[in-house]
Amino acid sequence: MDHLVFDTSAILNFGQRDHLEEVLPKLGKLYKIITTHEVVQELSDPAQREFNARLLAAHFPRHHPAALHFDVATVSRLAVTLGAGEISVIALATELKAVAVLDDRAARVEAEKLGLRITGTLGLIHEALKHGWLTDDQCLERVRTLHANRFRIRKPNANESFADYFAAMQ
Repeated sequence: MDHLVFDTSAILNFGQRDHLEEVLPKLGKLYKIITTHEVVQELSDPAQREFNARLLAAHFPRHHPAALHFDVATVSRLAVTLGAGEISVIALATELKAVAVLDDRAARVEAEKLGLRITGTLGLIHEALKHGWLTDDQCLERVRTLHANRFRIRKPNANESFADYFAAMQ
């Protein structure tokens, strides 16, 4: 079973920012869903402490990469560009040969340079559509909610299907 290693933004999108938590148990039948201790540390909003604790306990076991499997130049480059959570997700995904769930553009660029498989919140919504867990309209509703909650994506056009929206975002 493949692993999905979630970064902070994706956890927030599946929890606080949208109504995507219902998809996590279904994804959990296809993948082992995990995150890192560093990501958990980034989820520090006191107003959301109880919600985050419940969400993490229910869906996101924590793992720590055994070691950084990068040369010094790569570690230096990552440290300049990314935060501890993103670096830990990339390190763990590298170690486990897992899919990194990253929404941050800079993190995705670095993960691609390292040859990692990546997806993000929109990719997982697309997977929910492909498996029939969400309808096209439900996917678009989730995207509109994410956009309204300041997730940096464009708002879908009035007559656009989610499949067309997702294809345009690629």
